[in-house]
Amino acid sequence: MSSEPLPPSVSHLLSNPSKLFTRFSLRHQMAWRHSLLRPPLYRTPFPFTSRTFLPDTPSASFYRLYQFFVIDWTIQFRNELEYFWNQASWALADLPDPGLGGDELPENEAKLRKAVMAGLTRIMKLAYNRLISKGLPRNAPPIVVDWEELKARPRVLEEIPTWAEEMERLDPVMELPDAKGELLGADEPGDEEFAVYGIKVATPHWVFV
Repeated sequence: MSSEPLPPSVSHLLSNPSKLFTRFSLRHQMAWRHSLLRPPLYRTPFPFTSRTFLPDTPSASFYRLYQFFVIDWTIQFRNELEYFWNQASWALADLPDPGLGGDELPENEAKLRKAVMAGLTRIMKLAYNRLISKGLPRNAPPIVVDWEELKARPRVLEEIPTWAEEMERLDPVMELPDAKGELLGADEPGDEEFAVYGIKVATPHWVFV
């Protein structure tokens, strides 16, 4: 099966964040929660006037999360973070390596994009393991009737993917602005999860539930 198309570079997203506000409507979230891949033509009903998208995938959701993070869209970032959590079969460790090529980005842009994604996997691990450690598994029912039964289940913590573990630190350090276009001050250390990869950025709002 083909891989999900890679999302735009950090610089491209920051150059025109309003495109994402239009594309990812807050009111119609399920309208864009799908894969960006389409079924082959032979699976499309006749007449071939339109081809729907394939069902959503872990990579498609992860790439949306990356875009929301880069432009510092807090509401959609937290929405997508929780949406990924609710797909219990999507193990964080199984997210495929986005690689450093495939869409002909300059090497420095591709490395920055991948480093941001690696940092995001660490944020996801924090967010998800916070809940799992408290006895709320990812496959918990929407309405919990028996909390004791949930707490008694084995607690399987999430881990980041191997490619994120192996991602090298950027040199020099790259800084990401907030939604107002402002960078952190010289005396502000930034988020420690992203600092691992040589990225200076404010900690996103990752707590939900």
